[in-house]
Amino acid sequence: MRLWQNTVETCAQILDRAFHLIEDWKHANNNNKHMQQTIATVTASTTTNDELATNNNNRVDRVGTVWKKPTIGRYKCNIDASFSTQQNRVGLGMCIRDDEGRFVLAKTMWISPICSVDLGKALGLFHAINWVHDLQLQRVDFALDSKTVVDYFHKGGPNITEFGDVLNECIRRFKSYFENSRVEFNRRQANEVAHALARVAPSIARSHVFIDVPTCISHLIMNEML
Repeated sequence: MRLWQNTVETCAQILDRAFHLIEDWKHANNNNKHMQQTIATVTASTTTNDELATNNNNRVDRVGTVWKKPTIGRYKCNIDASFSTQQNRVGLGMCIRDDEGRFVLAKTMWISPICSVDLGKALGLFHAINWVHDLQLQRVDFALDSKTVVDYFHKGGPNITEFGDVLNECIRRFKSYFENSRVEFNRRQANEVAHALARVAPSIARSHVFIDVPTCISHLIMNEML
């Protein structure tokens, strides 16, 4: 068969080239889908540390169990951490939404080695403060489901552990970076978006920013906008 520029190919050569083109297309398509497939297939099982976080928070009165939009002109950044003993990683998830509940940005990252629940949640707040500052956002409500972290942030304490060091640095940076912003406690049920992001974080790229709604939280975002 005569092709472009008078190049002649046999039928066998054409079929072979077509086969390789199809294989290359499949490979590229699989790479594009890999991130969403990884997110979609992360199991729902919990580790001992993650269960401990839930049990600790269940001791708090069951109030604020529904996610609430920030007031007009503000943003809300929900934050959470997960703990994978198998991967020896702490997954961090954070999601920013506007005053209509619309998705703005989300970020996942992981750190290693694994640490205590309180320290992991404190590190989540630390990285969220830095990220939001880099985005140059103001009037932000930082929300997380660790009453221990939120109480220390507002009241301080004589804690000389790494947990105290991290939160003292959070306090210092928060005061330096933000005006008219706050850190607040949300129940786990009101923090499901950040929790879902944190759960998948150890299984994907070490640090990833989502400009489109990730599949693992799309249904939650839609439900919470109602």
